[in-house]
Amino acid sequence: MILITLDGASTQEIFGGLDADIFRTVNKNFEKTAAFKNYNAATPTERREKLMPFFWKTLMTSHGSIAGNRSLKSEVKTTNKLFFSYPGYSEILTGQAHDDVIKSNSHPQNPYPSFLDFLHQKFAVGPNAVAEFSSWDAFMRIATNKPGSFVVNAAYATYPTDNKEINELFRLQSQVLAPWPSVRHDYFTFKLAMAYMKEHKTRAIHIGFDETDDYAHDKNYERVLDTLHMTDKWIAELWNFVQSDARYKGRTSIVITVDHGRGNSPKDWSDHGEDVPEAQYIWMAFVSPDVQLRGEWKDSETIYQNQIAATLCKFIGLDYSEQNREAGKPIARLFAK
Repeated sequence: MILITLDGASTQEIFGGLDADIFRTVNKNFEKTAAFKNYNAATPTERREKLMPFFWKTLMTSHGSIAGNRSLKSEVKTTNKLFFSYPGYSEILTGQAHDDVIKSNSHPQNPYPSFLDFLHQKFAVGPNAVAEFSSWDAFMRIATNKPGSFVVNAAYATYPTDNKEINELFRLQSQVLAPWPSVRHDYFTFKLAMAYMKEHKTRAIHIGFDETDDYAHDKNYERVLDTLHMTDKWIAELWNFVQSDARYKGRTSIVITVDHGRGNSPKDWSDHGEDVPEAQYIWMAFVSPDVQLRGEWKDSETIYQNQIAATLCKFIGLDYSEQNREAGKPIARLFAK
């Protein structure tokens, strides 16, 4: 199974593509930008397809489904009430919000085991069957309560390896510095994760992208759009690899989601947190050989961020409640006969 997260990628862009009202607030000449020319179109459907063509025209059409478009009466929400990254990622990975304990992005090592810890214990085949590759350095603290159990690689961290491709990526990531000291460029996160999967045939991996959130906080809307477009290409590359490798083809489930939403107006689109109620609304996309749902969910029950861990485990035949009985339950609609 593969979990992909796009930090702070809002429902507005995912379901509607480029938002001219937002673009106008940060650039009075936005219509002259390359991003506007590349991603603008007459309708929300056309705009989102130009922004993420593989995701919308191939993955969600022929292979998977997506929940969270409230205009279609499909709602996805966090259960944590803080609406920022560490609490959101902890809820995703552990299956439970802990607002009374995890109150800050600077929280130390996660005291709660993640579903990656659970799978590492269940697989019992060495440290390479489970892996975490993320752009934000906080994942060194978020992804596991037992550091060293499996590879957790985030920001500019390295680890000993004889893999020449990985070592070259480590060398380059230290020279191609992102604007944010705690975050490396998503390109390196993706390429490192791919190289690791090819070498170790990893059974469970989380790939955590971050630049969508960083550029939004910087109010660089053009780069938010460009990052979503580039991420779409990486998802396509990952999918093509999965389909071409006998270890993964026909056996791999993928969940793509987000840690929190954002504000829904030109005034607060760059923000999130407990004072931005709109940030509780998120989205989830599902691709699995065992699930026949396609396209957008409509008139569906509300699903929650705390259900992701149990859902991913059920995709591979495991019961996550063995580790955490308080975690959210698997998403019923995905497993209905």
